[in-house]
Amino acid sequence: MNELSLFTGSGGGVYGSKLLNHRIIGYVEFNEYCQKIIRQRIDDGIFDEAPIFTDVRAFADIAEVYRGFADVVTAGFPCQPFSVAGQRAAEDDDRNMWPATIDIIRKIQPEVCLLENVPGLLSAGAGSLEDGTGRPVCGYFGNILRDISESGYDAQWVVLGADDSGFGGKHRRKRLWIKCRRRE
Repeated sequence: MNELSLFTGSGGGVYGSKLLNHRIIGYVEFNEYCQKIIRQRIDDGIFDEAPIFTDVRAFADIAEVYRGFADVVTAGFPCQPFSVAGQRAAEDDDRNMWPATIDIIRKIQPEVCLLENVPGLLSAGAGSLEDGTGRPVCGYFGNILRDISESGYDAQWVVLGADDSGFGGKHRRKRLWIKCRRRE
């Protein structure tokens, strides 16, 4: 499967994707130090040779070139707007990159998207919506689910931590995982 990695960081998620035998066809990462690490991993033959784009908002302008080529889009979009350790301003935070993320997904139309964030995303911001089962979903997460659905995807989500059964971690580090599959 061909994967486009948004918000690649230093490539921790890419290691997991490589275990799944995904071929990385593009990296999008703003941080210069992380870009250097990605480049070094490419040069070392650990990561796939592919372009490294620097700003997800600028990449959104050209993302359509990946349509029909990227099967999977992964994105751990910045958590600061949603984290319980911050202001939780959601859509009012300049670091909110969800709009650019969904814009890219809409332009590329991959079969699958795997999104990652903090559990605080489930309750940050304003707004409310039902998730289709009658359960209320409040906050900005409701907006995200609506965006995903209106873009032609069904979504499932779960919160997992390193300390959950089977992972064996000594710390909690809970993360929200959202899997989106394009509707037929």
